[in-house]
Amino acid sequence: MWRARVRTGKARGGRARGRALVPLALVAAIWAAAALAPACGGGEDDAPPGTGGPPRPVMMGFSTLPRELNAESYGAAIAFAGKHGEVLLVQRTVPWEDFRPGAVVSDALAETTAAEIEAIEDTGDALFFAIDPTDGATGRDRLGALPADMAGRRFDDEEVRAAFASYAEYIARNYTPEYLALGVEMNLYYERNEGDFEEYKSLYNAVYARVKEISPETQVTVTFQYEDLQGILPREDAHFASWHLLRAFEPNIDFIGLSTYPSLVFAHPAQIPEEYYTQVTAFTRKPVAFTEMGYATAQDGGNEEQAAFVERALRDAEDLEMPFAIWFAIWDPAYARDTPYAAFQSIGLRRADDAEKPGWQVWERARARAYAGG
Repeated sequence: MWRARVRTGKARGGRARGRALVPLALVAAIWAAAALAPACGGGEDDAPPGTGGPPRPVMMGFSTLPRELNAESYGAAIAFAGKHGEVLLVQRTVPWEDFRPGAVVSDALAETTAAEIEAIEDTGDALFFAIDPTDGATGRDRLGALPADMAGRRFDDEEVRAAFASYAEYIARNYTPEYLALGVEMNLYYERNEGDFEEYKSLYNAVYARVKEISPETQVTVTFQYEDLQGILPREDAHFASWHLLRAFEPNIDFIGLSTYPSLVFAHPAQIPEEYYTQVTAFTRKPVAFTEMGYATAQDGGNEEQAAFVERALRDAEDLEMPFAIWFAIWDPAYARDTPYAAFQSIGLRRADDAEKPGWQVWERARARAYAGG
């Protein structure tokens, strides 16, 4: 009952698969309108030559967040990320309407997904696909992008569960990602929906098993908002550390995904405690990865602070033996201004006009060290 009807085609890596497409949703509602590119964008700067030092054990990468909300920019983001990293993040809301029981996916969706998969394959990057079912614009207190007749439903609803599971199966069959998140920053949902979180856990466990049947090599996770996990993210309501959630999905979790934006808490990277990231090992024995990270700058400064954080984060990623570390935005998403995501309008390592920030140089110096696994 979990499977939307799709047409068969060729999968990444040659597996048989269904073909379908979901609407792009880069970060919840404001980015859901971005169109998918019919082909990959052109080439910006090439990767730096040489190794630049000892081999690097951590894959580095970016999300597909575009510089502008149009198909050309989205294709360019995929191409650029492929030249400047080894792992690529695609983050999507659930296309509930297309994956409800009995749904038939349109020809337009099928054609676009094929083009996107081809563009991603052309990069040669490992793919981290993050399914994002909650509403980031409201602090992840509810499910996001639900059809009007499903408004207000939660994870205890059978139609919600069926659509989520069907979509996850689709991703496993079509994209065969190396890494897959079955939820983004789910500790934020837990804090506002503790009872329904148990329903989400049961759904996660069922879908985890199904994904492993379809794509056994895919590493599956849930991601957690790291500042909120510690109880330090600025909020109007009182909240506390929730480290126990790191063990909530065991044994059905292959690694721990962390999204981290410490500029929301610390004005200067020097204020970040030395054990800020390494402390996570006290709460889980699973591998840990930076599934998204960023540090904001400003028009009148903050560039050096961002550069210092890039250096710090990459050092800790190596110390923690992370499989990968993803900087969320290549470019400043200027369209985030005057939205619920305004705090993220300057987290890019390059400005919206493509000018490099000092953090970009730090990133490229680190990436110049040959990746040990590639």
